Amino acid sequence: MKIAIMVVFLGLIGYLIEQRRHIKFLEKVNFNQETRHIMTDHEIFLLKHQIGTYVFSLETLGYSQDKISKGDYTRHEPSPEKLQAIQEEFQRQESIYRSKNIQFETELELRDVD
Repeated sequence: MKIAIMVVFLGLIGYLIEQRRHIKFLEKVNFNQETRHIMTDHEIFLLKHQIGTYVFSLETLGYSQDKISKGDYTRHEPSPEKLQAIQEEFQRQESIYRSKNIQFETELELRDVD
């Protein structure tokens, strides 16, 4: 009887150790998935920023993204007021871009990712 109780007791201890190992594995998988999501979100932000930069460039040169999409490649000289508004919006977007990059780098540093 003592042997049966000892076997059951050792089996339970083994089961608990295996469950702890499995929990640590799942925590690591979860951490890696969260890190991957952070990196993917940042890549999407970078692509959107790059597209926005191209749109600002087109507008500065006098082209319209909407008109180009429709096949109209005519150039219209933008007014100085429009150029000023484009410049202000571009500077605002660059400020957001820099702060997002700092936030992304900080998150990676907190996660000990190189």
